[in-house]
Amino acid sequence: MPVVLVSGRSRRRLEAVAQTLGAVGVLPEMGATDAGYPVLPGETVHDAIARTGVPDALLAAEPGLARHPLATWGREGSHVFLGRVGDAAAGLVHDRSDGTLRLADNGHTGPGDAHIFHLLPAAASKAAAVARDVAARGADPARCLAVGDSGQDLDMGSVLGSVAIVANGAAADAGVAARAPWVTRGSYGAGVLEAVEEWLRGPPAG
Repeated sequence: MPVVLVSGRSRRRLEAVAQTLGAVGVLPEMGATDAGYPVLPGETVHDAIARTGVPDALLAAEPGLARHPLATWGREGSHVFLGRVGDAAAGLVHDRSDGTLRLADNGHTGPGDAHIFHLLPAAASKAAAVARDVAARGADPARCLAVGDSGQDLDMGSVLGSVAIVANGAAADAGVAARAPWVTRGSYGAGVLEAVEEWLRGPPAG
């Protein structure tokens, strides 16, 4: 059963995990690196986004937000932030980029109410990256499972046959819990194992 890792993490960090787990592929940075965002010769998507000035404008407008100190290594696509944002943050990104960028909440992290946010091409998402990968592999999306802990992970269910949210993800976000068709009893890795084992026995109805 092929396993593909989908994450907001950089390619190099994700490939190290994939090698340990025996995964056959990685989809890094929520699909930001291959979503078709225009770049100059020799430039990464990360560089091109920085050149717009939107990351700096976002930080200036949102005092509860900071660059994620652990998410800079190997970054080629999205810009990653840690903290909290106000209701106007998404609109600022849309307006300053003329709709070419979006701000994605990739879920709660650690103690308190801090979330991880990705500034990435508007066309980039985990769901879009998964859809491209499934098609390239010639796989049947109806026979695929996604497991995650955030709304960005839940969205993968729109392109696959089954999606499960682990219990800690549902507990951290009431909106995700309300939309999730399947919430595991277990949290973190135990929830992933539970979802995979139950799915292999037969995906739940709906």
